[in-house]
Amino acid sequence: GSRHAASYGENGMNLSYLRKLAADPFAAIRMNFRRWRKKRRGRHLTVVQREDISTDLQDSTTGPVSMKAAPSDREAVCYEGEIANVLEDTGFKVEIDNAERKSPERKTPRGLEMTIADKTIRPMHASSIVHAFRRAGIAIATRINARRRQNDTLYITVGRNDGPAVPKARS
Repeated sequence: GSRHAASYGENGMNLSYLRKLAADPFAAIRMNFRRWRKKRRGRHLTVVQREDISTDLQDSTTGPVSMKAAPSDREAVCYEGEIANVLEDTGFKVEIDNAERKSPERKTPRGLEMTIADKTIRPMHASSIVHAFRRAGIAIATRINARRRQNDTLYITVGRNDGPAVPKARS
């Protein structure tokens, strides 16, 4: 409309924006940084969460863990790496398999999901890991998936970062 035309200079620049910029030349940088940080924030294990998980798992039975994330989702792959590190540091053998599947068995879940192959043959270390992560305040969905190959392995899938919050387990 015509009422907006008055606030623009001859070259189409917004004059109020230019005045703000002249008054505070770093405002635009701060705004862009905030926008960038919001996009980049992503999921991370805090130092406290890492310590809590390590402490919880230090005396537990270890066992194989298989992890996967969509290779195209950089945020999920980074988070997967942080989780793998804390598990490896506490003695778990972690295998990361982020290969793109030709026919995905199903869509990658949102958030963090831990699955086992069979509810009657639960890997000893599975519930310890789930409880340690939940006690550290990390939302995790759990499922039984009969298509999983190994009965002794805990499968962790790191999905997109927009999963619904899973209620925290009481410790």
